[in-house]
Amino acid sequence: MAFAVLLGILLLVLLAGVPIAYAIGGLAVIGNQWFGATSFTRLAETQFSSINSFVVMAIPFFILAGNVMLQGKMARSLFDFMSALTRWMTGGAAIGATGACALFGALTGSSAAAAAALSPVVVPELTRLGYPRPFACGLMAAGGTLGIMIPPSVVFVVYGAITSTSVADLFLAGVIPGLLLAAILAVTCYGLARHHGFGAPQPFLLSEVWRTFKGAVPSLFMPVIVLGGIYTGLFTPTEAAAVSVVYAVLVTRFVYRTLRWADLPRVVADSAKSSAVVLIILAASLGIGMLASFLGAADQLADALTAMKLSAWQFLLAVNVILLILGCFFDGFTLLVLLTPLLLPTLRALDINLIHFCIILTANIEIASITPPVGFNLFVISSTTKVKLTEVARGAVPFVLAMIVGMMLITYVPAISLAFF
Repeated sequence: MAFAVLLGILLLVLLAGVPIAYAIGGLAVIGNQWFGATSFTRLAETQFSSINSFVVMAIPFFILAGNVMLQGKMARSLFDFMSALTRWMTGGAAIGATGACALFGALTGSSAAAAAALSPVVVPELTRLGYPRPFACGLMAAGGTLGIMIPPSVVFVVYGAITSTSVADLFLAGVIPGLLLAAILAVTCYGLARHHGFGAPQPFLLSEVWRTFKGAVPSLFMPVIVLGGIYTGLFTPTEAAAVSVVYAVLVTRFVYRTLRWADLPRVVADSAKSSAVVLIILAASLGIGMLASFLGAADQLADALTAMKLSAWQFLLAVNVILLILGCFFDGFTLLVLLTPLLLPTLRALDINLIHFCIILTANIEIASITPPVGFNLFVISSTTKVKLTEVARGAVPFVLAMIVGMMLITYVPAISLAFF
C-alpha cells in the first residue's frame, strides 16, 4: 500500500512537468530514507555498480553512432534506394519511406534519431509527390519507432540490464517483430493511398535502382557488420556498439563526405548529454527498485494478480491496456524502467518468457512514442518539419491503430518473437 501511494505521488509529480530523472531520483532518495530501506551510501554504491557494467556501456556507443549518422545524413541514400524499389506500386514512395525507416532502424537503436534523420528528407519529397502533409508526417513519426524494435536497440540493452536477460538474444528476437511492424505500416500506406487516391504508381527504372543501390551500399553494410559480428561471436553487443561508431564516422567522413571533423566535438557532446540522461534515469529507477523490494511491492502485486486468477493471456491483455493508457501521458523510457521491475515476479510466476515480454513491452513503447499529448516522436517531427503538432498527431492516427494490431499479434503469437529459440 505504501509503495502504491508513493507511485501515485510520482505520477502526479511527472504530470506536473518535473524532469523524469529528478522525479524518480528524488522519490528513490526520500523513500529509501523515510522507510529506512537503505543508507545514502549503500544506495549510491548500488546505483553506481549497476550502471558501471560492460553491458550498459553499449548505450552511449549506440547513441553516439546514431548522432553521427544523423549529422552525416546517411538517411538520404536509404530513402532514395527504397523509393526506387517501390515506386511502381500505389503509394510506392510512402512504402519506400517505411522501408527506409526499417533500414535506418538497423543502423541505430534510437526512435528519435530515426525520425529526426528521415523526416527532413522524406516529408518534403512525399509532399512534392502529392501526398497529404499530415500523412507524411504521421508516417515518419510511426516509422521512426522501428528504430527501437529492429536491432540494435537501446531499449533492449536497458531491459537486458534490468532483467539480466541476454542482450544478444533480445536483438535476435526483435528481427521478425520489427519486420512485421514495418510490413504492417507499409500495408497501411498502400491502403490509405489507394482509398484516398494519392501516390500514383511511377515507372520502374532498373537503372535508378542500380544507381541508388550503389549509393546505399555503405549504409547497408553497417547492420551486416554489427549484427553479423554479434551472432558469429566476433564481438559482444557492447563491442558491436563501439564498432558501429567507428564505421559510421568512416562512412560519413570518407565515403559520403557529409561529416566534417569540426562537427565531431559537438556530436560527441550532444551524445554525452543524451547518454547521461538515460543513465541517470536508469540509476534512479534502480533506487526505486530497491525501495519496492524493501516494501515488498513486487511480491504484493504478484500475489494480488495471482488471487485474481488471471491466466497468462488475460494478464498480458491487462498489461497492454494499462501501457496504452499510460503511454498517452508518459514517455516509453519511463514505462520501461518503472514497470519492468514491478512486473518481473508476476511474469515469472505466470511462466511468461522474458524475451517475449520484452518485445511486447517494446511494441507498447513504440506506440507511446506517437500517442498525444506527450508522444515524443510527434514533437520531433513537428520540430524538424515545422508542421503543427496537431497536424502530425492527426496524420499518425491510422498508423497508431495499425501498430496496435501489430502489438496484439506479437502478444498472442509468441512464435513471432521466439522463432529463433
